[in-house]
Formats: sequence, C-alpha cells, structure tokens
Amino acid sequence: MAFDKLARRENLSLQEIQLAAGAIFEVLTNRSQDYLMLTTAFFGALTVKKPCIDELIGLAKAMEKTKTVNFHFNIVDKPVVTAGGTGGDTLHTINITTPAIITAASAGAYAVKSGSKSFSSKTGCIDLAEALGINTHLSPSKIGECLKTLRTALWSSENIYPWMSSLIQLGSQNSTKQLLPLLYSLRLVIATALNPFSLKRQVRGVSEPFTELVSNVLGSCGYERAFVVLGYGQTENIRIDEFSTLGKNVVSELKLNGDVETFNVYPQDLGIKIGKPNEIIARASHQENAKIVAKVLSGKDKSSCRDIILLNAAAILVLSDVCQNLRDGYELAKQTIDDGYAFTKLEQLRFFKN
Repeated sequence: MAFDKLARRENLSLQEIQLAAGAIFEVLTNRSQDYLMLTTAFFGALTVKKPCIDELIGLAKAMEKTKTVNFHFNIVDKPVVTAGGTGGDTLHTINITTPAIITAASAGAYAVKSGSKSFSSKTGCIDLAEALGINTHLSPSKIGECLKTLRTALWSSENIYPWMSSLIQLGSQNSTKQLLPLLYSLRLVIATALNPFSLKRQVRGVSEPFTELVSNVLGSCGYERAFVVLGYGQTENIRIDEFSTLGKNVVSELKLNGDVETFNVYPQDLGIKIGKPNEIIARASHQENAKIVAKVLSGKDKSSCRDIILLNAAAILVLSDVCQNLRDGYELAKQTIDDGYAFTKLEQLRFFKN
C-alpha cells in the first residue's frame, strides 16, 4: 500500500510511514532477500515524490525505535551540540564537521559527533577519525567519560543502529552508486532522524533546498536549537552540505521558542575571504585527508580548508552558547587553532583510547 501511494506521488500518513520504515529497517538489519531492491525502491519513490514533514517525522520515530543504546549526558550542565551533513554535495569536499567538532570543543563547547564509514563521500567521519588515530568504538560509558573529560567524543553509529552496517555495505556496491541520486531522501531522513546521542542541538547541512523543512522536522522531534544550512559556491550549481566559504549560505535557524527563521550568510560579512574550491576537495585516500585535517588543526595549513572548518566550528560555538554570533565564533575558533589548543585536543582524543 505504501509503495502504491508513493508511486502515485501521494503523501503517507504518520502511521503508514512508520510501518513502512519499520519494515525497511528490519529488512536491512537481517539483509533479507532483495533488501537492495526494496530499500532503493522505497527511498527512490520518496525522493521522486519529495518527502513531506509528516513523513520525515514518522521516519524519525521509526528510526528512534531501532536504537540499541540510549545516552544520557547528565554529567555536564552545558548544552551538548552535534553536527553533520546529508552528503550528496556536488563538490565532494574533505570531511569538514569532524575537525570542526574538535576545534569547537577546544574553544569551550561540548560537541560530539557520531558517524559511519563512507557512504557516498571519499572519506566518512569514522574513516577520518580512525585515520587520525582516534578510537571510535568506545563503550557508551566511556563515551560519557570522554565527553566529561575532553568536552568531545567521536563515535561510530554502527554500534547503535543494527541496520547501519548493511546500509553502508549497500552504498559501497557499484550498482547502488549509480542510484545514489535517487537515495537523497534516505540521506535527508538520516539527517533529520539520526540522533544516537539523543541531543537537542545540532548543526545540520543539506545539499538540496530543504533547510526550512528540516528545521521544522527537528523542532517536531524535540530539538530546541539548530542551524540547517545549504552552502553554495560562486553559482548555485555548486552545493555543499556545510557552511560554505565559497559563496552564499542559506540558513534556517530553529530558535528556542520553536520559531524557524531563514536568512542568508555570506563569508565576506564575517570577514572571511572567499575560498578556493580546489583547496577543499577531498583527496584520494583516508590517510591523505587525515594529513590535511591534522595540518589545519596544528595551524600549519592556511588554505581554504582552514577557513571552512573554522566557519563550521563557529556555528557549533553559537549553538553551544559559547559565542553570540558567527563572526565571534569564527574569531574564537581561529585563535584556538593558532594557540595550539585544537591540535592538543586531537592528541587528547588519540590518547584517550589508552
């Protein structure tokens, strides 16, 4: 029934989408016969139709039911922020949010990130973290200890969603790679629904013009503050799922009172020079991308990679209540790297596993 309605481009009800999503996640978890076909057909039809707010809320509820661990970060009395993107950007940049999380934490924020190995990008969050020497498979109690001690933690979400490893395997298949444009709704669902740490604040990047929709879904799913951003290059043909230093950013901000305000942010307004696209493109291997990130965090890399990481760290600092605005956040993040605190934080994360 759900497939029939999606094929007719009709929206599903909350109950219908939860039942359908629950079945899909079970198929993925068990790697049942034809799980590739069923998953791509379902999310492909949803992509073509374009998901509505009730469908995204229903998918979030269905995804929440699959969690095997529940985190409670009552050990800190400050807001804890996470960040990530949907993937699907047209420029294929280096991983930006992982070093942004580390930088923001070294500047005073409580910031954590969950993630996976690469699904559609060159280097996923966990690929990068592991190449940097960080243990991403700590126990939940150790994650809490890491956050309390270091104000940050990086963790593989494969540990909490039983269907995630199947999804990553699916994404690595050559047949699936050709279908990735049809799976954008899946990325959008994960962006709005994946909340392993049960947090209330996040910076979320999208690579399609769904910033207001995602902000409203986050508000309906219990978030109290969020930035949902679509970054552009010099033209709107270039889109990245992060705050961009290449051109305009469309930002939908979820405020504490539940309102959503959409506005544009330009790097020049924050005193940031326009970035060079070729400097932020992902390199061929996880190790090469890790070397770039390490150079940025150590203060040795002054390229566009540095500025785009700083800007995304600034957004985390604002949501953490450390800074009042993006300009102040950018300046604080820059000073943090220049003073050596960001690289020290990276070293602390490396050491924590021991």
